[in-house]
Amino acid sequence: MRTLLHLGDIHFGHPEVPAAVAAVARRLDARRWDVVAISGDLTQRNRPAQFAKARAFVERARASAPTVVIPGNHDVAWWWCVGGLGMRGAMYAGYRRWISPEFEPTLRAVGAVVATINTSHGIQWHTLTTRLRDLAVVGAVRPEQWTRATGELAAAGAGDLRVLMLHHNVLRGRLSNRWGLTSRARGLDDLAPTGAEVVLCGHDHESQVEQVERGGRRYVVSQVNTISNRARGGLPISYHEIAWDALTVTVTRQSWNAAAGDFAESASWSFAR
Repeated sequence: MRTLLHLGDIHFGHPEVPAAVAAVARRLDARRWDVVAISGDLTQRNRPAQFAKARAFVERARASAPTVVIPGNHDVAWWWCVGGLGMRGAMYAGYRRWISPEFEPTLRAVGAVVATINTSHGIQWHTLTTRLRDLAVVGAVRPEQWTRATGELAAAGAGDLRVLMLHHNVLRGRLSNRWGLTSRARGLDDLAPTGAEVVLCGHDHESQVEQVERGGRRYVVSQVNTISNRARGGLPISYHEIAWDALTVTVTRQSWNAAAGDFAESASWSFAR
């Protein structure tokens, strides 16, 4: 079995939970992962000290396994460029300096290809909706981004797990009742033609795992919770471990137990590839 560690929404800054971050770091040090995937929101307020902590964490991940990471909406200084006016480059300056110059990297590892889409664009014309609460929070995908990701996954080797990662939630939050993308439910339709077998996302701070069927295709969504004190509904913070072979994909939720000071398996789902 190959394994992938899916983390997201760590929010280094005042929401972080240091004991939980340390427990995840211990798992990274075990070096038993084939891939580590971090689906955005490394920081809470896009500040240098928060990025410094995030970089140390990402470097620890990279020392443990091939690692792919993307920005979340909290990692983007959207106020530098609103509606296309301003300095677009400044929006990503902190992320570029501290984490990576790439916002949509592709990771080709043994047994898997992980393509990514940057959904965190701040307040632009193509991110506007009729809901004011979406400002600077909602995610968007341009047609050319879907095309690029589709091409990256099409180049996967025979038998490789095809994974697509984006920050914003593609499933509607059960507690928040909110979609993460401007396209709302249509995002689930847009994902099908990419050829992804597994979709990684977060943003909504509620763990969900579901197999979606659209357009004659099916794929598994790993919508990960936060590693911070901002989990919805008072539920435990958690992350996902994903294992696969030629026939199956298994997603396991690891939930935080404050009394024990560690994570423990709380649920597991298996799906046919």
